[in-house]
Amino acid sequence: MAYQACHATRMRNIGASAAVLEDSASGQQAVYHAVILAGSLAVLAGSFVLRPHAEGLSLFGYRWPFHCWLHETFGLRCALCGMSRSFCSLGHGDIAAALRFHALGPIAFMLFCLEVPYRAYALFRLPKVLPVGLKRIHLGAVGLAAAAIGANWLLYLGGLIL
Repeated sequence: MAYQACHATRMRNIGASAAVLEDSASGQQAVYHAVILAGSLAVLAGSFVLRPHAEGLSLFGYRWPFHCWLHETFGLRCALCGMSRSFCSLGHGDIAAALRFHALGPIAFMLFCLEVPYRAYALFRLPKVLPVGLKRIHLGAVGLAAAAIGANWLLYLGGLIL
């Protein structure tokens, strides 16, 4: 009898511990999705506020102080050089300029736009996890875009070497 009572208490403690771990994991997921959602919204808001020009970006007529370290130091474009100006061009409706600044800018911009409903949906569904199919599509789209940006950069570097 004492064994059964002890076993029942132990099982209740294990169940309570599992619930605490599940709540903790759900909280971590909420923070993860919220941070990516906030970052995506900030990038998209910046693309509408900042103005692109040949030398960089400006904010209400003042030059934006941040530039590509790799380009300024070594004269080489990084994989994302021109992406900010491309996003800002798209934010102002100039698709041709966006493509001139970075050929893959519109694709990356679209991914940022799609992150907003994806992350909002993920937050809405918590503590439930997202459907596996939706996660795979998201991961595939992000991976494909990253691979395309990397390949684009390798082609650029190859052109410099050859």
